Amino acid sequence: MVILSTALISFNKWLMHSDRFPFAVPLVLIHMCFCSCFALLLRLVVPSLFPSLTSETERVAVDRDFFFKGLLPIGVVFAASLVLSNAAYTKLSLSFLQMIKETNLVWTYLFSLVFAVEVFKWTSVKLIIVSLVAMAITIKGELNFVFAGLAMQMGAIVCEALRIVLQALLLSGKKLDPLSYVLYISPICGVLLSFLAIALVYLPAEYAIEGMTMPSFAQLRLWAPWLIADSLLAFCLNVSVAALIKYSGPMTYLMCQLLKDVLAVLGGVLVLQEAVTYMQFVGFTMQILIVFLWSMAKTFPVAFESGLTPGVFFLLSDKGPFRVLANSHGNQPSKV
Repeated sequence: MVILSTALISFNKWLMHSDRFPFAVPLVLIHMCFCSCFALLLRLVVPSLFPSLTSETERVAVDRDFFFKGLLPIGVVFAASLVLSNAAYTKLSLSFLQMIKETNLVWTYLFSLVFAVEVFKWTSVKLIIVSLVAMAITIKGELNFVFAGLAMQMGAIVCEALRIVLQALLLSGKKLDPLSYVLYISPICGVLLSFLAIALVYLPAEYAIEGMTMPSFAQLRLWAPWLIADSLLAFCLNVSVAALIKYSGPMTYLMCQLLKDVLAVLGGVLVLQEAVTYMQFVGFTMQILIVFLWSMAKTFPVAFESGLTPGVFFLLSDKGPFRVLANSHGNQPSKV
């Protein structure tokens, strides 16, 4: 999952260059079409991977309310998030955009409070304040800052946070398995993006925004092999995420996400030759630590109930999860 996610982020950034295929809407539309087709193929070949659709005991009925109140709103914000995040690649560097994404927890928490998924805690507020300070440091350190790119990325982050909360509500209510969720959401996003693509075709040139325009048929033919490869990569990532969620615990998924973020920034620096200032390094490091502490506070709420300091001491203590995990691996018998 980490390798596929990092590769897809770097691939999209490379494709969205002004000399290649800087068209966010058709890029995401192609992704959704391929994900829909391959998810349907997987449903036909290995139906056991879709218990919400095939199992008699776990089958989920998709009625009118489930579609309009659950799937459709998620499809809208998911499509908007994908388009805006890819369009932002035309304005700012991959490294900087990936650093800004770490503030996702701020908006996710705020939406969780609105939808009564979370309860208000001062520990969470303290982490949010530090996260916002870290984001400000990261923005201050950007050498080639473009406000339009930041606006696109922040819009994508807000839509993604709303999607996460709505998805949590949907999956907890209907117990929809991850792959069935992908099979439902991908076509909805594809239809919505198709309407947006048609609207962009008839949009006057004077209102066109870089990254939010439509390509010619010649450009589609020229970049078709790369678009197909990128779409296959996106589908493989969706499957790997579904498998990881199914077969691993929350701490494993957390570590994979943190590793992915670090590798994505390193990919921008080492592969794409993007410049990262010392101030951005400090801000990004702070954000990674905040995301880690936030996730630990969610995983071990009792330890963090009295504040951040007691929670950190618990993580570093002999009873902490990492010491226990290290001891459990050390006590395992060797195998030939």
